Amino acid sequence: MSHDHLLDVKDLTIQYTIEGNLASVVDQVSFYIDPGEIIALVGESGCGKTQVALSQAGLLPKSARISQNSINGIQTAMIFQDPLNALNPVLKVGTQILEGIKNKVKRNKGEVVQLLNAVGIDEPERRYYQYPHEFSGGMRQRVLIAIALAREPDLLIADEPTTALDVTIQAQIIDLLKEFNENQGVSILFISHDLSLVKSFAQRTMVMYAGRIVESAPTDVLFSTPQHPYTKALIQLSKMKKNNKGEFSSIPGVVPLPLHYPTGCRFHPRCPSAIQECAEKEPDIILKEDHSWVCPYT
Repeated sequence: MSHDHLLDVKDLTIQYTIEGNLASVVDQVSFYIDPGEIIALVGESGCGKTQVALSQAGLLPKSARISQNSINGIQTAMIFQDPLNALNPVLKVGTQILEGIKNKVKRNKGEVVQLLNAVGIDEPERRYYQYPHEFSGGMRQRVLIAIALAREPDLLIADEPTTALDVTIQAQIIDLLKEFNENQGVSILFISHDLSLVKSFAQRTMVMYAGRIVESAPTDVLFSTPQHPYTKALIQLSKMKKNNKGEFSSIPGVVPLPLHYPTGCRFHPRCPSAIQECAEKEPDIILKEDHSWVCPYT
């Protein structure tokens, strides 16, 4: 691992046996995260984002085959999309946070109350004795953040942590994560399908499609000068409002399943700019300063 990077992942591949065949849900993905950095990983559902997150948290199932030329000796903690399923319903919230405290000297009720207070939960001494079902969705997500911070992580992995929350609570959770990043220097890997959410939050953004990173750049650069057609489509979608049925628009077509990745550029069946060569040849990586992408026809 480079001495400059907190985490340096090289050629990460994650495979599962599907219908008797070995399929790569993540395919030779490389990225790095610097100390104190917030980096976003975005893309539609089914692109492999959560698998990347689970791999770095050491939480992949035993059925997964993983290979990477990386060294991860850092302390990680993960916040999940659905806090109700992530929390133990029969254990008091205080007990669950207590179990996560890394420093045994600090493993006491007072430390838990401080953590509950730090994540914005009112009456923390009373809340200590309550169960997850007694908390709202936003408060449960705050509890998960408290559990994660109890581990004193170098890297906090947040997998769609605001998806199930309304817009106001989303903003509060994002602000809370920003606060811990700024005050404690915790690096954050933020997984999302919503580009509008990461625009003002992440310093760098990686775009993932069908198991591969197709574009990576500082977030302001990515939004101002996107290069890959998939990134352009995601940004366009993030600017659109809901239709008459209350639904957001989507990119035509679907993300291909790992057993059925197309040849050449994996996005070409859905790409409005695709030419014949896109279906025949895998695109090379184009690198300009700190901006990289995999489409020569932009």
